[in-house]
Amino acid sequence: MSLLVTAEYLQTRSAVALDSLSALTAGLRSELTPLLELAALGAELPVVPREKALLSRSGGRCTIDGALLRFDPFDPRHVCPVCNREYAGGLHDRFRLYWYQLWLAERVVHAALLGVLTNDESCRDGAAALLNQISEQYLRYPNADNVLGPSRPFFSTYLESIWLLQLMIALDLLETGAPSAELASLGARVRDRLIAPSAALIGSFDEGKSNRQVWNNAALLAAARMLDDRVCFDKALHGKSGLHSHLGNALLADGSWFEGENYHLFAHRGLWYGAMLASAAGHPLPTLLEDRFCEGFAAPFRTLLPDLTHPSRRDSQHCVSVRQPRFAESCELGLARRDDVRLVSMLARLYDPSIPRRDTGRPSSSADVERNLPPTGLARSDLSWRALLCAREALSLVAQPFVSDLLPAQGLGILRRDGGRVYVSLDYGHSGGGHGHPDRLNLTLIDGEHRFFDDPGTGSYVDPILHWYRSTLAHNAPLVDGHSQPRVHGALQAYDDEKRAGWVSAHAQLAPDLDVRRTIVVLDHYIVDELRWHGSDSHEVALPFHGVHLVTEGAVPAPMDGGGGHEDGFEFLADTARLTLAKGEQFEMIGQGRGGERLRGRTVAPAGATVWSATAPAPPGSPGRDPLVLVRKSSRNGTYITVWSWTDAVASIERDGDEILVELRDGARHRHSRRTHGWCIEAIHAGVRDVIDLRGTVPRGSDIAPRLTPVSGTHWVVPAASTLPATFELGEHHYRRSEFTWQGAGAPRATVTVSRPTPGKVFVEIDVPASHRLFVPLTTENQLDNEPASINGDSVQLYAMAGARTAGVLLVPDGAHLSMRPIAGWTNDLAVDARWRMTSEGYHVEATLHIDGRTPEFALDVLVNEVVPGRARRRGQLVLSGGEGEFVYLRGDRHDPARLIRFALVNV
Repeated sequence: MSLLVTAEYLQTRSAVALDSLSALTAGLRSELTPLLELAALGAELPVVPREKALLSRSGGRCTIDGALLRFDPFDPRHVCPVCNREYAGGLHDRFRLYWYQLWLAERVVHAALLGVLTNDESCRDGAAALLNQISEQYLRYPNADNVLGPSRPFFSTYLESIWLLQLMIALDLLETGAPSAELASLGARVRDRLIAPSAALIGSFDEGKSNRQVWNNAALLAAARMLDDRVCFDKALHGKSGLHSHLGNALLADGSWFEGENYHLFAHRGLWYGAMLASAAGHPLPTLLEDRFCEGFAAPFRTLLPDLTHPSRRDSQHCVSVRQPRFAESCELGLARRDDVRLVSMLARLYDPSIPRRDTGRPSSSADVERNLPPTGLARSDLSWRALLCAREALSLVAQPFVSDLLPAQGLGILRRDGGRVYVSLDYGHSGGGHGHPDRLNLTLIDGEHRFFDDPGTGSYVDPILHWYRSTLAHNAPLVDGHSQPRVHGALQAYDDEKRAGWVSAHAQLAPDLDVRRTIVVLDHYIVDELRWHGSDSHEVALPFHGVHLVTEGAVPAPMDGGGGHEDGFEFLADTARLTLAKGEQFEMIGQGRGGERLRGRTVAPAGATVWSATAPAPPGSPGRDPLVLVRKSSRNGTYITVWSWTDAVASIERDGDEILVELRDGARHRHSRRTHGWCIEAIHAGVRDVIDLRGTVPRGSDIAPRLTPVSGTHWVVPAASTLPATFELGEHHYRRSEFTWQGAGAPRATVTVSRPTPGKVFVEIDVPASHRLFVPLTTENQLDNEPASINGDSVQLYAMAGARTAGVLLVPDGAHLSMRPIAGWTNDLAVDARWRMTSEGYHVEATLHIDGRTPEFALDVLVNEVVPGRARRRGQLVLSGGEGEFVYLRGDRHDPARLIRFALVNV
């Protein structure tokens, strides 16, 4: 049995490791020496951590600039790499264990592979000793207080999957390449004390289509081989959320991962493990899936910005450069499977010897969990054990120019100019799932290193500023009625590019009766940006432009209204001022690049539109605040037309009916018009007339179709309303768990009684018969994440809807009183009164909903949070509408209104 490669392959590969890849071999061996010296001293040294890692808001981050603190496996100090400030404390110590455990597991693989390929006994002995220590410690870690799925050494299941996968590969390399009686005995212990219990834990938490489940599948495929568990192997390969399902559904038809570039690289590395494990077990990928998987090696490089950073789409870090070893290694692993000129071209850029070298980060790399560093020059000797095991012996590299591109399944149209220096894109398609942002029809405009319209990406997941970066308002994308967009896919309507001009046009249904279309036309010195909307009812359509100042005079300071949800974004704006446009009036904007270059824009908007200037948070890691201009107009139909130039080439613009006239400073005049066949540009310069016809092409075979996902609160799932009074006994079928099942959590229970004592009131009683009464006051600061601290104590979440009025409140007993906190996303114009009392072993909450006596029905849900001593996070919830099979992780105090149970109010 072998997980990745056979014994014969290892023998052949030994010659490559000592010849063409000898520099890589020597580098890995040199970095391994300090650890092997420690491991050789025995178990007295704390090489293997004794504590569980912990995720918190401050742990591992600088409070000044938000940067991740430096990780050095041999230096426990916590130092910011940006400002050099040093930190101390338990939260930092326990976050460091996250990096350290992954680093250590990867070094076990390094030692095992080097020991086998170079016949280095000290490496093999070191790997065996560490495997033994880790397996002895594993069951001593508590499976509690996790953020996203059960785990012992970590706080999330997928991290344990990555960690376990490294250790299993290391053991398999030793058993395949250097079998012995001592190793057989070690293998039995590792399987019994580590692999079997860890695989059972990982298998208990299925994350569906998520990138994290890719790693769970890879770990389970490997564990099934190591434990000879054919049922587990088949489920991880062919199951509903198994490897084949991910390759066929989550990896889209153009080879891109549905959650965007950041998660593409992460997920695709996990898919590589899965494909290798399946093939070694005699299950090579079907041709269609193999083709899609191989296309996935090139897909993320097709969207690169001019400075070789990824666009920070969706939940991505800002300005991540591909000049890092893992990106080069992805190209190498792709070429190991089949020829691809795009990967060769990318490696030619990454291995360019003229690029200055900096820290590659490899000595402190943490397995497959990346830590992004500044760009650096690279060579093959900077790669990891995966390249040592799989990369080609030699390469012949030639760089190809970047050109315009369309990823139809991802839904991203890119138009490049000036040899790739100018980058314009329209992000219209796939919503991106849980890591997606509500930013359909988002515009990006880059000129070289000057990021005029840039996607901000996402900051820390445990900082409140996360809500801003996940709002539509934080993007250059339209929003409707003051709220962030619903989760929808957009659809392509046209894409074409030729030497003189190119265009991309797409639309999205941003409200049930509202269709919004954005068209971007790109020429050598300017773009035309047209946003049109059409609806059966009047809606306010707003379009933000980031990084620009309003030049047109007349704006006066005024408060800006907008949606009240955290992720509507308006609460993060400051310095707001308003300008109202007269009929036919234009407004002008100007933005400035880092080198002094300027972007100028002129917008024609409908009469009565308002133009707002404001400041907003800068992208993650950038200081201060950035300017913002927002144009808003309420109507059934409307159009915003903006012309942007990054070379100051445009003298004026004018709207002539449905046509757009652009006059350039060199005297040329361009008339833009939409035609049945596409878009026409009539250019006249020095008496010479030229016509450019851009054709509309919607590629066939796209897996993106225009559809609107249900907007929360627009429907209830229970077909008929229940009558009052009603009593519900909450137990096993209502329990939403964390690490423990309902039985494992001690079978918590609650009783919810709903009655109507008078026509204007509904009475809700929640009785919790057994509770430790660990109440967390609403004023408590949450050190763990950006959720209310009180949800991690005994508390009640109550949600109600009556007609157009809603209420969402967190109820927490506090001494003799019951504290109440409004929950974001609910209007809270439905009045609620509440009180509580202690019972013999638990507590009792009484809430009164003040509902208009003429209301024929209302809807309600109640969630009871429960916790036990010794935990930092809640153990689970009892959910009135049902929670069986669900997990409590990452839910905070959010709740889907569609889940509320309907009740009839008879005799109104």
